[in-house]
Amino acid sequence: MHTPANKKVICITGSVWTGRRSAPRRMLVKDGFLRPVWFTTGRPLTDARYRQISETQFRIARSKRRVLMHIRYRASFMGVMQDDFDAAMAAARQGVLVVGPPEIAAQLAAALPQATVFSLKDKGMELSSHLDDARQSGQYHRIDVDALAPGAWTEAHRRMLEIIGLPPEDRSL
Repeated sequence: MHTPANKKVICITGSVWTGRRSAPRRMLVKDGFLRPVWFTTGRPLTDARYRQISETQFRIARSKRRVLMHIRYRASFMGVMQDDFDAAMAAARQGVLVVGPPEIAAQLAAALPQATVFSLKDKGMELSSHLDDARQSGQYHRIDVDALAPGAWTEAHRRMLEIIGLPPEDRSL
């Protein structure tokens, strides 16, 4: 898979989350990152956009290598098709943002060596073993977040921009 040199691939995973407007996932979308449409064979689980498909459609797509990343959750599958990822990459100003569990982040990092994986954790929380390879390859960045501290989410977003090389003043593009 080829990713344009002027665009980035970011994945956020972790153990601490917020619904606030200052959430890094929301701020990165404002910065010009686009979240791809996810598929599910069951019910949507997060705030991502979902397309429902049958389990048969999933298995056929997987056999044709059209599934970029997926997980089994309860009795269904969910993930991102290669075509949906490519469409998001083409339409985004800055790149693609994937928000998901460590298994998804690990698959994305393995498929795209230029992907950057951020794990938002409370101090002392351990790294998921799914992310060992991403850590060893230098793709993984842990950001400790005290979710109750004032400005914690803004600081996490600022650190992410710094790590990916996107100065805060570029956010208004």
